[in-house]
Amino acid sequence: MISNHISERKNDSRFAYMIRGLNSAIVYTMFIVSSFSSFVKDDIHYIFGKEEAICPECGNHMRFNGRCRRFVFRENSRKREKYSMRVFYCSKCYHYHRELPDFVVPFKHLSAKIYAAICDAINEFVDDHSAARICRWVKGFLVFGAAIVRRLKLEHPTLVTNYDSNSTWDTLRYFVRVVVNIGEWK
Repeated sequence: MISNHISERKNDSRFAYMIRGLNSAIVYTMFIVSSFSSFVKDDIHYIFGKEEAICPECGNHMRFNGRCRRFVFRENSRKREKYSMRVFYCSKCYHYHRELPDFVVPFKHLSAKIYAAICDAINEFVDDHSAARICRWVKGFLVFGAAIVRRLKLEHPTLVTNYDSNSTWDTLRYFVRVVVNIGEWK
């Protein structure tokens, strides 16, 4: 009974953090920032979030603990780019969390914009199985994300959605943030 109460409290605190309208989506091992600055040094893009680092587990302020590398293909480059992401540590719950910019899809190597562009231009690819697989993933994820948002609207009628349903890029980016935020990313 105690563990069930604790997990309910954790889910409520993560969702309350999202509803407050802050520009971060949170998951167990990472949090996504939409407001960030970056600079390039030695072909490595250093990302600095402008938002306060708050632990998604307990709500405590986290301290900077180091950096990790992430390789992502962006929309305007032919090669994968190196990003240096900050890692934070929570001294209250003893967890580490990575700070990811909002163009990164967790556990994927392509940026969200590339996934949306491939899905929008699938008719231009002739007999390309990779593009078809990517398009199937995007369409399936958009259906899953829409179901999650519908469920959240039923559970929390005050939830405001702010995305353009005509833009695959905007919809994909929004659904990634929501799904990551509530811990449904699988």
